[in-house]
Amino acid sequence: MKRLRSFPWTEIIILAIGTFLALALRLSLLSFESGDYHTFFLPWYQAMQEQGLTAIVSLQYDYTPTYLYLLYWMSALFPKLDPIVAIKLPSIAFDFLSAYLIFQIVRLKYPQGPAPIFAYFTVLFAPTIVLNSALWGQCDSIFTAFLLICLYFLLTDDGAYAGLAFGAALAFKLQAIFLAPLMLALVFKGRLAWKHLLWIPLVYLVLIIPAWVAGRPLLELLKIYLDQSQSYPFLTLNAPTFYAWLPESLYSILYPAGVIWAVSLVFLYLLVVFKSHLKLSPGLLLNLGMLAVLLVPFFLPKMHERYFYPADLLSIAYGFFFPGHFFIPILMGLISFFAYQPFLFGRQLVPQEILAFGVLVILILVTHKAIRLLYR
Repeated sequence: MKRLRSFPWTEIIILAIGTFLALALRLSLLSFESGDYHTFFLPWYQAMQEQGLTAIVSLQYDYTPTYLYLLYWMSALFPKLDPIVAIKLPSIAFDFLSAYLIFQIVRLKYPQGPAPIFAYFTVLFAPTIVLNSALWGQCDSIFTAFLLICLYFLLTDDGAYAGLAFGAALAFKLQAIFLAPLMLALVFKGRLAWKHLLWIPLVYLVLIIPAWVAGRPLLELLKIYLDQSQSYPFLTLNAPTFYAWLPESLYSILYPAGVIWAVSLVFLYLLVVFKSHLKLSPGLLLNLGMLAVLLVPFFLPKMHERYFYPADLLSIAYGFFFPGHFFIPILMGLISFFAYQPFLFGRQLVPQEILAFGVLVILILVTHKAIRLLYR
């Protein structure tokens, strides 16, 4: 009886009610059909239903096969489920996993008290997190959840698991590389062993084996991301990045220059971290992770509006770690919310140039915080 009385019943009830409401909110949006759903997701899903895993050979897609495996298993396990529900449910499930991971990351700083629970609910009810999975049906929550797993293990010094998680994220989406500068910085600082990075290509290779066995040429599977980088000849695709201020007519000149510039800024990021003699505390690591997922997509060309999704999520943990910057997750979430508008709803409420300026302000603030922590 004493144990029962000491059990945190209040917290459990609060979590249960909030989780139920978050799920109900997402289920209410399932019927929305986006352009991506009709152009990509539905044809892929129907091909998996009709042809099974062999559809991987004939389908035209610029994703890695890992996401298609997910669609295949949904079609095989739930053949009578409405396709739009089957396509969106995995992304919704990873919303809840991401919320739990943010809960665990925030709990590293606040072992006691309600802060982790507040962070959990902030993720579940953040507008862009809800819109991305339940309305749009995108899979950004999946690869980002693996990035959060990677970050959690980096914070707890479990390098091998961090490498495995990063490899899983990269096997879903190339955008996982946004966190790569942090991984490299930790290697140079001796916080992460080089051998742990070997898990990254190994996970990718293991996950393309089923598609190879099904008949897809191995070379095609190995260069999916290389081919993907040649798609969409635009400096920005509704993304609030540096290229919102530059003319698309100069794409052929600015694209290669932009890639070189982004790589140069990552080099500067690594140099700044490497030359610091301070111990990398969990707060500093989180700050550097936030900086990485902002810096890379802001200065790389060809970014979509969804590519700040990892920054949207990580900014929530950042706001709890650094309460003085509580406004950063609010501002980041609003920027992404307005960036989604043209594609989802066919309207532009805030000019892209202004949204890009907002991201730049956040980037400057996070950079300033990182330098202050690195060079006290």
